[in-house]
Amino acid sequence: MAENDIDMIQTTETDISGENKTLKKFKRKCSVVRVAQAKGWRNVVVLDSKANKKYFFGKTPNAPPEINPGDELYIGFEELPYDLPGIKQKIILMTIDGFQLDWTMV
Repeated sequence: MAENDIDMIQTTETDISGENKTLKKFKRKCSVVRVAQAKGWRNVVVLDSKANKKYFFGKTPNAPPEINPGDELYIGFEELPYDLPGIKQKIILMTIDGFQLDWTMV
């Protein structure tokens, strides 16, 4: 991932089992591709155009805010402080003003 692909970055240090670890957090704009209504929540698919990847968020709360295809949101990426097999980051879906809607791990 190139540095110019990142809209905002934050670095934090944390102590995990006596070991200092530096974790990076960054966020960037994405666009909503699809919204499907489920029973108590919405399924939202967003496109990260800089990485050309789609991310699925399966338990996004019902309105407010109203989310429609083509809307602009943010996705935040956080490195995990611990090692999980095949999982490296937590991805958070946020509104433009920073309100967290849902999260997933990839």
